[in-house]
Amino acid sequence: MALLITDKLGESGDAKTTDVAQCEIMAVKGLPGMMSQDSLYQDIFKGSEKVEILGKLPSLLWAYSEASRKYVQELTSKPNDQPESLDRVQKLLGILDSAADHLGNEDLKNRLAQHIKIIAQIQAGHLRAEEFETAFLPEVTKMEQLAGPRRDSSPDALLEKAMLDRELDKAERIKTGRSADIVVSVDILEDVRNYLSQEVMTEGISSVLVIDSAGSLICNVGHKIDLDVVSLAAVAAANFAATEQIARLIGETDFVLLFYKGHNESFHFLRVGAEYIIVTIFNNQLSLGLLRLKIAEVAQVLEKKLPKREV
Repeated sequence: MALLITDKLGESGDAKTTDVAQCEIMAVKGLPGMMSQDSLYQDIFKGSEKVEILGKLPSLLWAYSEASRKYVQELTSKPNDQPESLDRVQKLLGILDSAADHLGNEDLKNRLAQHIKIIAQIQAGHLRAEEFETAFLPEVTKMEQLAGPRRDSSPDALLEKAMLDRELDKAERIKTGRSADIVVSVDILEDVRNYLSQEVMTEGISSVLVIDSAGSLICNVGHKIDLDVVSLAAVAAANFAATEQIARLIGETDFVLLFYKGHNESFHFLRVGAEYIIVTIFNNQLSLGLLRLKIAEVAQVLEKKLPKREV
Protein backbone atom coordinates (compact mmCIF):
# COMPACT_ATOMS: atom_id res chain seq x y z
CA MET A 1 0.00 0.00 0.00
CA ALA A 2 1.41 3.39 -0.95
CA LEU A 3 0.55 6.84 0.26
CA LEU A 4 0.73 9.91 -1.97
CA ILE A 5 2.44 12.80 -0.20
CA THR A 6 3.22 16.26 -1.57
CA ASP A 7 6.78 17.34 -0.84
CA LYS A 8 6.30 20.88 0.47
CA LEU A 9 10.06 21.39 0.71
CA GLY A 10 10.75 20.53 -2.93
CA GLU A 11 10.93 23.29 -5.49
CA SER A 12 9.29 21.29 -8.27
CA GLY A 13 6.09 20.64 -6.35
CA ASP A 14 6.05 17.08 -7.67
CA ALA A 15 4.27 14.50 -5.57
CA LYS A 16 6.37 11.75 -4.05
CA THR A 17 5.22 8.28 -3.09
CA THR A 18 6.11 6.90 0.34
CA ASP A 19 5.37 3.43 1.66
CA VAL A 20 2.93 3.46 4.58
CA ALA A 21 5.21 1.19 6.59
CA GLN A 22 8.03 3.72 6.27
CA CYS A 23 5.72 6.40 7.65
CA GLU A 24 5.07 4.12 10.65
CA ILE A 25 1.36 4.82 10.72
CA MET A 26 -0.07 1.35 10.24
CA ALA A 27 -2.20 1.82 13.35
CA VAL A 28 -4.48 4.22 11.55
CA LYS A 29 -5.60 2.26 8.51
CA GLY A 30 -8.99 3.15 7.20
CA LEU A 31 -8.85 6.95 7.07
CA PRO A 32 -10.77 8.20 4.03
CA GLY A 33 -8.75 8.68 0.87
CA MET A 34 -5.54 7.75 2.65
CA MET A 35 -5.40 4.02 3.36
CA SER A 36 -7.29 0.76 3.11
CA GLN A 37 -10.77 0.74 4.62
CA ASP A 38 -9.79 -2.50 6.38
CA SER A 39 -9.13 -0.59 9.59
CA LEU A 40 -6.86 -2.18 12.15
CA TYR A 41 -9.23 -1.11 14.92
CA GLN A 42 -12.52 -1.47 13.07
CA ASP A 43 -13.93 -3.92 15.65
CA ILE A 44 -13.10 -1.93 18.77
CA PHE A 45 -16.66 -0.56 19.04
CA LYS A 46 -18.35 -3.66 17.66
CA GLY A 47 -21.69 -4.12 19.42
CA SER A 48 -21.55 -0.69 21.08
CA GLU A 49 -24.57 1.59 21.04
CA LYS A 50 -24.09 5.01 19.42
CA VAL A 51 -24.94 6.75 22.69
CA GLU A 52 -22.13 4.81 24.40
CA ILE A 53 -19.61 5.84 21.74
CA LEU A 54 -20.76 9.47 21.92
CA GLY A 55 -20.26 9.38 25.67
CA LYS A 56 -16.66 8.26 25.24
CA LEU A 57 -15.81 10.59 22.36
CA PRO A 58 -14.91 13.76 24.34
CA SER A 59 -12.45 11.85 26.55
CA LEU A 60 -10.89 10.18 23.53
CA LEU A 61 -10.52 13.50 21.72
CA TRP A 62 -8.88 15.15 24.73
CA ALA A 63 -6.54 12.18 25.18
CA TYR A 64 -5.60 12.44 21.51
CA SER A 65 -5.01 16.18 21.88
CA GLU A 66 -2.74 15.64 24.88
CA ALA A 67 -0.75 12.93 23.08
CA SER A 68 -0.49 15.06 19.93
CA ARG A 69 0.84 18.10 21.79
CA LYS A 70 3.39 15.90 23.54
CA TYR A 71 4.34 14.47 20.15
CA VAL A 72 4.96 17.98 18.78
CA GLN A 73 6.99 18.89 21.87
CA GLU A 74 9.19 15.81 21.49
CA LEU A 75 9.72 16.47 17.79
CA THR A 76 10.76 20.08 18.28
CA SER A 77 12.98 19.44 21.31
CA LYS A 78 14.67 16.30 19.95
CA PRO A 79 14.21 16.33 16.16
CA ASN A 80 16.65 13.46 15.59
CA ASP A 81 14.94 11.04 17.98
CA GLN A 82 11.84 8.92 17.43
CA PRO A 83 9.09 10.45 19.63
CA GLU A 84 7.88 8.08 22.35
CA SER A 85 4.35 9.48 22.09
CA LEU A 86 3.91 8.44 18.44
CA ASP A 87 2.53 5.01 19.34
CA ARG A 88 -0.15 6.54 21.56
CA VAL A 89 -1.07 9.05 18.85
CA GLN A 90 -1.43 6.19 16.35
CA LYS A 91 -3.63 4.13 18.65
CA LEU A 92 -5.92 7.04 19.46
CA LEU A 93 -6.24 7.96 15.78
CA GLY A 94 -7.27 4.38 15.06
CA ILE A 95 -9.80 4.36 17.88
CA LEU A 96 -11.25 7.72 16.82
CA ASP A 97 -11.52 6.58 13.22
CA SER A 98 -13.43 3.49 14.35
CA ALA A 99 -15.73 5.71 16.42
CA ALA A 100 -16.34 7.97 13.42
CA ASP A 101 -17.18 4.91 11.31
CA HIS A 102 -19.72 3.60 13.80
CA LEU A 103 -21.26 7.04 14.24
CA GLY A 104 -21.30 7.80 10.51
CA ASN A 105 -19.49 11.06 11.26
CA GLU A 106 -17.85 12.08 7.98
CA ASP A 107 -16.70 15.43 9.38
CA LEU A 108 -14.64 13.70 12.06
CA LYS A 109 -13.23 11.24 9.53
CA ASN A 110 -12.15 14.09 7.26
CA ARG A 111 -10.45 15.86 10.17
CA LEU A 112 -8.63 12.66 11.09
CA ALA A 113 -7.55 12.28 7.46
CA GLN A 114 -5.95 15.71 7.59
CA HIS A 115 -4.10 14.78 10.78
CA ILE A 116 -2.74 11.54 9.36
CA LYS A 117 -1.64 13.33 6.20
CA ILE A 118 0.43 15.83 8.18
CA ILE A 119 1.89 13.11 10.42
CA ALA A 120 2.82 11.09 7.33
CA GLN A 121 4.68 14.08 5.92
CA ILE A 122 6.84 14.57 9.01
CA GLN A 123 7.49 10.83 9.31
CA ALA A 124 8.57 10.67 5.66
CA GLY A 125 10.92 13.61 6.12
CA HIS A 126 8.95 16.00 3.94
CA LEU A 127 8.46 18.53 6.74
CA ARG A 128 10.83 20.08 9.25
CA ALA A 129 9.76 20.00 12.90
CA GLU A 130 8.90 23.72 12.87
CA GLU A 131 6.77 23.35 9.74
CA PHE A 132 5.02 20.35 11.23
CA GLU A 133 4.22 22.30 14.40
CA THR A 134 2.79 25.19 12.36
CA ALA A 135 0.60 22.87 10.27
CA PHE A 136 -0.43 20.38 12.96
CA LEU A 137 -1.21 22.36 16.11
CA PRO A 138 -4.11 24.35 14.57
CA GLU A 139 -5.69 21.02 13.60
CA VAL A 140 -5.26 19.76 17.17
CA THR A 141 -6.95 22.91 18.46
CA LYS A 142 -9.93 22.18 16.20
CA MET A 143 -10.20 18.73 17.78
CA GLU A 144 -10.21 20.31 21.24
CA GLN A 145 -13.04 22.60 20.19
CA LEU A 146 -14.94 19.56 18.94
CA ALA A 147 -14.37 17.76 22.26
CA GLY A 148 -15.91 20.54 24.34
CA PRO A 149 -14.96 21.49 27.93
CA ARG A 150 -12.32 19.33 29.55
CA ARG A 151 -13.26 17.52 32.75
CA ASP A 152 -9.88 16.94 34.39
CA SER A 153 -10.95 18.65 37.61
CA SER A 154 -14.39 17.04 37.80
CA PRO A 155 -15.36 13.96 39.84
CA ASP A 156 -15.84 12.14 36.51
CA ALA A 157 -12.21 12.54 35.47
CA LEU A 158 -11.08 9.32 37.15
CA LEU A 159 -13.84 7.35 35.43
CA GLU A 160 -12.86 8.86 32.09
CA LYS A 161 -9.21 7.88 32.58
CA ALA A 162 -10.26 4.33 33.42
CA MET A 163 -12.43 4.18 30.30
CA LEU A 164 -9.54 5.44 28.16
CA ASP A 165 -7.17 2.85 29.61
CA ARG A 166 -9.67 0.11 28.72
CA GLU A 167 -10.03 1.35 25.14
CA LEU A 168 -6.26 1.50 24.68
CA ASP A 169 -5.94 -2.01 26.08
CA LYS A 170 -8.58 -3.24 23.61
CA ALA A 171 -6.72 -1.45 20.81
CA GLU A 172 -3.47 -3.17 21.76
CA ARG A 173 -5.20 -6.56 21.77
CA ILE A 174 -6.57 -5.94 18.29
CA LYS A 175 -3.21 -4.68 17.03
CA THR A 176 -1.43 -7.83 18.22
CA GLY A 177 -4.10 -10.14 16.80
CA ARG A 178 -5.68 -11.06 20.13
CA SER A 179 -9.38 -10.98 20.89
CA ALA A 180 -10.60 -7.58 22.09
CA ASP A 181 -13.67 -9.15 23.66
CA ILE A 182 -14.47 -12.42 25.35
CA VAL A 183 -16.49 -14.79 23.18
CA VAL A 184 -19.24 -16.61 25.09
CA SER A 185 -21.03 -19.40 23.23
CA VAL A 186 -24.82 -19.61 23.10
CA ASP A 187 -24.77 -22.81 25.15
CA ILE A 188 -22.72 -21.23 27.92
CA LEU A 189 -24.88 -18.12 27.84
CA GLU A 190 -28.07 -20.14 28.26
CA ASP A 191 -26.48 -22.21 31.02
CA VAL A 192 -25.46 -19.08 32.93
CA ARG A 193 -28.84 -17.42 32.41
CA ASN A 194 -30.72 -20.49 33.67
CA TYR A 195 -28.41 -20.82 36.65
CA LEU A 196 -28.91 -17.19 37.68
CA SER A 197 -32.68 -17.44 37.23
CA GLN A 198 -32.91 -20.50 39.45
CA GLU A 199 -30.28 -19.76 42.09
CA VAL A 200 -30.18 -15.98 42.44
CA MET A 201 -33.53 -14.48 41.47
CA THR A 202 -35.31 -14.58 44.81
CA GLU A 203 -37.66 -12.11 46.45
CA GLY A 204 -35.98 -8.75 46.90
CA ILE A 205 -33.66 -9.03 43.89
CA SER A 206 -34.87 -7.21 40.80
CA SER A 207 -32.01 -7.80 38.33
CA VAL A 208 -28.68 -9.56 37.97
CA LEU A 209 -26.18 -8.69 35.25
CA VAL A 210 -22.96 -10.40 34.25
CA ILE A 211 -20.55 -8.11 32.41
CA ASP A 212 -16.93 -8.37 31.37
CA SER A 213 -14.19 -6.06 32.58
CA ALA A 214 -14.36 -4.08 29.33
CA GLY A 215 -17.98 -3.11 30.00
CA SER A 216 -19.70 -5.51 27.60
CA LEU A 217 -22.95 -7.07 28.76
CA ILE A 218 -22.79 -10.88 28.89
CA CYS A 219 -26.29 -11.60 30.18
CA ASN A 220 -29.11 -10.05 32.17
CA VAL A 221 -31.89 -11.70 34.15
CA GLY A 222 -34.63 -10.04 36.14
CA HIS A 223 -37.81 -8.03 35.90
CA LYS A 224 -36.50 -4.46 35.98
CA ILE A 225 -37.56 -3.86 32.38
CA ASP A 226 -36.86 -0.10 32.36
CA LEU A 227 -33.19 -0.66 33.15
CA ASP A 228 -30.67 0.57 30.56
CA VAL A 229 -28.45 -2.49 30.90
CA VAL A 230 -25.99 -1.46 28.17
CA SER A 231 -25.17 1.85 29.86
CA LEU A 232 -25.12 0.22 33.28
CA ALA A 233 -22.61 -2.39 32.10
CA ALA A 234 -20.29 0.28 30.70
CA VAL A 235 -20.50 2.50 33.79
CA ALA A 236 -20.08 -0.44 36.19
CA ALA A 237 -16.88 -1.59 34.47
CA ALA A 238 -15.52 1.96 34.39
CA ASN A 239 -16.39 2.35 38.06
CA PHE A 240 -14.49 -0.80 38.96
CA ALA A 241 -11.51 0.35 36.90
CA ALA A 242 -11.57 3.75 38.61
CA THR A 243 -11.52 2.19 42.07
CA GLU A 244 -8.31 0.39 41.11
CA GLN A 245 -6.66 3.81 41.17
CA ILE A 246 -8.03 4.39 44.67
CA ALA A 247 -6.93 0.92 45.80
CA ARG A 248 -3.36 1.60 44.77
CA LEU A 249 -3.27 4.66 47.01
CA ILE A 250 -3.63 2.36 50.03
CA GLY A 251 -1.37 -0.37 48.70
CA GLU A 252 -4.06 -2.67 47.29
CA THR A 253 -4.17 -4.02 43.75
CA ASP A 254 -7.91 -3.50 43.40
CA PHE A 255 -11.22 -3.93 45.20
CA VAL A 256 -13.18 -7.10 44.53
CA LEU A 257 -16.50 -5.85 45.91
CA LEU A 258 -18.38 -2.56 45.67
CA PHE A 259 -21.68 -1.64 47.29
CA TYR A 260 -23.92 1.39 46.72
CA LYS A 261 -26.91 1.93 48.98
CA GLY A 262 -29.91 3.86 47.65
CA HIS A 263 -33.10 5.04 49.32
CA ASN A 264 -35.15 2.20 47.86
CA GLU A 265 -32.78 -0.03 45.91
CA SER A 266 -29.09 -0.77 46.15
CA PHE A 267 -26.30 -2.10 43.93
CA HIS A 268 -23.85 -4.87 44.76
CA PHE A 269 -20.85 -5.41 42.47
CA LEU A 270 -18.55 -8.43 42.80
CA ARG A 271 -15.61 -9.34 40.61
CA VAL A 272 -15.69 -12.86 39.17
CA GLY A 273 -12.11 -13.86 38.49
CA ALA A 274 -10.11 -11.38 36.46
CA GLU A 275 -12.53 -11.06 33.57
CA TYR A 276 -16.09 -10.61 34.84
CA ILE A 277 -18.26 -8.63 37.23
CA ILE A 278 -21.64 -9.67 38.59
CA VAL A 279 -24.01 -6.77 39.30
CA THR A 280 -27.00 -7.32 41.60
CA ILE A 281 -29.83 -4.83 42.07
CA PHE A 282 -31.93 -5.44 45.19
CA ASN A 283 -34.34 -3.63 47.49
CA ASN A 284 -33.35 -2.57 50.98
CA GLN A 285 -35.60 -5.11 52.71
CA LEU A 286 -33.16 -7.85 51.67
CA SER A 287 -30.36 -8.60 54.12
CA LEU A 288 -27.04 -7.41 52.73
CA GLY A 289 -25.19 -10.13 54.64
CA LEU A 290 -27.28 -12.91 53.12
CA LEU A 291 -26.91 -11.38 49.66
CA ARG A 292 -23.14 -11.20 49.98
CA LEU A 293 -22.91 -14.86 51.00
CA LYS A 294 -25.15 -15.91 48.12
CA ILE A 295 -23.36 -13.87 45.46
CA ALA A 296 -19.98 -15.10 46.70
CA GLU A 297 -21.15 -18.68 46.05
CA VAL A 298 -22.52 -17.67 42.66
CA ALA A 299 -19.20 -16.05 41.71
CA GLN A 300 -17.35 -19.32 42.34
CA VAL A 301 -19.77 -21.20 40.09
CA LEU A 302 -19.65 -18.58 37.32
CA GLU A 303 -15.86 -18.52 37.33
CA LYS A 304 -15.94 -22.19 36.32
CA LYS A 305 -18.71 -21.77 33.75
CA LEU A 306 -17.49 -18.67 31.91
CA PRO A 307 -14.60 -18.70 29.41
CA LYS A 308 -11.34 -16.88 30.03
CA ARG A 309 -9.99 -14.16 27.76
CA GLU A 310 -7.55 -15.25 25.10
CA VAL A 311 -4.01 -14.21 26.04
